[in-house]
Amino acid sequence: MAYEHLGLIRWPFPVVPSRLFCDFIADRKTLAQDIEVLLRALSRQDASSIHLLWSWFGAGKTHTLYYIANRAAQLSKLSGNHFHSIYSEFPKSPRSFLDVYRAFAVGLDSEELIDAYLEISTTAESQRLQREMAMTSPDLVNALLVAATGKPHEHTIAIRWLRGESLPMSEFRRVGISQKIDSSEAAGRILSALIQLLALAAKSQGRPGCRVLWMIDEFQRIEKLPSRVRDDINTGLHSTFNACPSGLSLILSFSGRPKDTLPAWFTEELRDRIGRTKVLVLPPMLSDNALGFVRDILKHLRTLEAYSGSPYFPFTEETCRFIIQDIESQQELKPRSVMHAFNAVLQEADSLIDAKELTVITPEFAKRVLAEHVPLKEIEEE
Repeated sequence: MAYEHLGLIRWPFPVVPSRLFCDFIADRKTLAQDIEVLLRALSRQDASSIHLLWSWFGAGKTHTLYYIANRAAQLSKLSGNHFHSIYSEFPKSPRSFLDVYRAFAVGLDSEELIDAYLEISTTAESQRLQREMAMTSPDLVNALLVAATGKPHEHTIAIRWLRGESLPMSEFRRVGISQKIDSSEAAGRILSALIQLLALAAKSQGRPGCRVLWMIDEFQRIEKLPSRVRDDINTGLHSTFNACPSGLSLILSFSGRPKDTLPAWFTEELRDRIGRTKVLVLPPMLSDNALGFVRDILKHLRTLEAYSGSPYFPFTEETCRFIIQDIESQQELKPRSVMHAFNAVLQEADSLIDAKELTVITPEFAKRVLAEHVPLKEIEEE
């Protein structure tokens, strides 16, 4: 094990969250409980819904979304309903809803989609279901067929069509596709059909239901777009929502200081469909919260063997409190700033502890390291 000298199974303070490792929530017990209540409710009924995650910059928004996806996957194994979690980041310079669809399609598991198509293709109702899909888009039926049964290069072309990529039409015609997905209307139509396909496959497998959980991160970027583009994206989202009365949940995640009302860039149509929802809020931390955050991270990553040492090792509690006070003196106390500071100190200490030149990270050691690592002021997307 690479970090046995630290008593850890992996590096505890990654600066960029990885979906693979976002399998727990540190310190924020209320948030974890709210997520559990939400997911269990969604697993027990199929009505479509829209939810909001409102976070200060650097307060752990992306980690929280990854955790939701991972927890949803766990619940899929425990309950009859199946979650398909798709994480996508709101494009930085979208020209229409089509670009938002493309981000969704890239995050979609193509193997799950192919399995769903093969599932409904082998049912007694397959011909009727394929006719219904063909009425929505004959190209979609052809693309799924080629993706499932075609040669490798044909499979690739079909998947690239589903992702809205702009290949020469001659490439698409070669596999029986006559039109590109090149408009917001076409993207919304295909998106709705894919959600319905996954739901039909789940029912064919004997599952009581299926839900596509689409998490759109950095949604505040919509504010900076021209009004025409902003309206087109809002229209695409609420039109897709209207076309899928069941089996779809949107989690719109955005950064900024929470206020009493929703930001003005939500159109009235989208506000109406959001309705009354409990907003998941991620504020900055208090010092005790930050201490619990660090303790929970280290506890979660301890070796599988019984561990009886300090819960803060390779730090001491005094050192952790010093680092947290140092952060507070220069910037807001948030998961991102905590991870940066503790990561800087541990990187300096790691090899020394491994070589047994240092037994524990002291406040004096942390003070020296932090003096050499000046935090840059975060530029928030106002």
